[in-house]
Parts: sequence; C-alpha cells; structure tokens
Amino acid sequence: MVLGLASSEELLHAGSAALDDGLDSPALIALAGADADDARALFEQALTELALATPSTRDAILHLAHDVAAEIAGGTIAPYTGAKRIWDLTMRAPAERISELDPFIYAASEWEERPEDRRHFEQGIISEARALLER
Repeated sequence: MVLGLASSEELLHAGSAALDDGLDSPALIALAGADADDARALFEQALTELALATPSTRDAILHLAHDVAAEIAGGTIAPYTGAKRIWDLTMRAPAERISELDPFIYAASEWEERPEDRRHFEQGIISEARALLER
C-alpha cells in the first residue's frame, strides 16, 4: 500500500483477513462491506484506529526486496527476473538510494548489454539475495 502496489481488491481482502484474525475496528468492519472506491481510505483509517503504523517507503521497499530475495535464493524465480523486480521497487523512491540493493540494480542494468557475463551476474545476484536474507 505504501508503494502504491496494492490494488483495492487486495486491500479489501486484507481487511477481511484481519477481521478473520480477530482484529476489530469500525473502519475495518466498514471495509468488509465496502466497494473498491472506498477501500484505500477505509484501510488507512483502520490502521489508524488499530494504532498500526505504516512502514516508511524505504522499509516497504526493503521488506518487498527481502521477499524477492527469498524467491531468488529458493530458485522460484530467475536471478535476473528477481533483480529487475528489486530494481523496479527502488524506482518507487527515486530520491532515496538504498545501497543494500545496488548490486541487484547493477546486475539488472548490465544484463542486456553484457550477455557474455550473465553467468557471473546470476551468481552475484544469488549471492546478494542470500546476503540480504541474512541481514
């Protein structure tokens, strides 16, 4: 939500899941019966009512990058695909440099231009994914 990646339908589903998990607030209850147009505002109101802070843009990017790194390390997505996803995430905060993600950006940005080095980039991406998961 912080990065603008969550659809209204995903927010409606998250609200229903929160109710199923035992959370309760007036906005959360309203969210359960809301239409897509009202989802974002009600979701944000529910967070406030439940005293749940939204992460900073940087923290949201790092959290999602961590998820992608787990997919890379686990072999469920190709290293280049994961590096591109992480690069795309960093573009959500162009004014903020997240140096921990620089190796992914470098590998993804050089991939097309340097096909002879792709094996090296793949190994580097996997290694960086594992390192990110350890942090």
